[in-house]
Amino acid sequence: MRKLLFLMVLGSLFMLGACGTTEKSTEKPTESKSQAEQKTENQVEKTTDVKPIESTEHDTCVFCNMKVYGSEHEMGVFTAQAIDANGKNVFFDDSGCLLNAERKNGEKYKIKWVRDYQTKEWIDANTAVLVKANIQTPMKYGYAFFKDEASADQFIKENSVANAVKSSWQDLDEEANKRYMKKMKMQQNGKENSESHMESDHNKDDGHGH
Repeated sequence: MRKLLFLMVLGSLFMLGACGTTEKSTEKPTESKSQAEQKTENQVEKTTDVKPIESTEHDTCVFCNMKVYGSEHEMGVFTAQAIDANGKNVFFDDSGCLLNAERKNGEKYKIKWVRDYQTKEWIDANTAVLVKANIQTPMKYGYAFFKDEASADQFIKENSVANAVKSSWQDLDEEANKRYMKKMKMQQNGKENSESHMESDHNKDDGHGH
């Protein structure tokens, strides 16, 4: 009888040990899930932490390598900037260059800003209101940006002589694309002409050898 009782107690202890092992094993996925959530939160926080900064005299346009104007310059109102894939703030002397940089790199900037035409404050490029007008911009695109519809309407009303009209990023992108294709064609023609001259010079050298 005592032996039977001993075996029953031993069996109970074994079952309790097995349950403890099961509970421990189920705790690990919960811990992993918590780590994944923390990682996601850190990524979101990292994205929302990025802010526009002011350019320096050493900054040049990422696309055309021309001078980037600061806020103190009258042309600085047309400067644009974005966050590249490495998390770095990059600048553009005109809005069309921003679009062509995306086109050249084959990658869209997730975060980008333009300046409000009236205040020169940085505003989200995706929410900015575009106005096309006969105004001088660094690369002659002629686009100004506004923080809201009311500001854009006011500018249009006060600048009828400049033929100011509301526009869109699609319109600007089409114009930028035309310039980009033209530039690529010119570079290709230049390369072909260079290769042609090299071949001609080589033939002349061969002729002197005879």
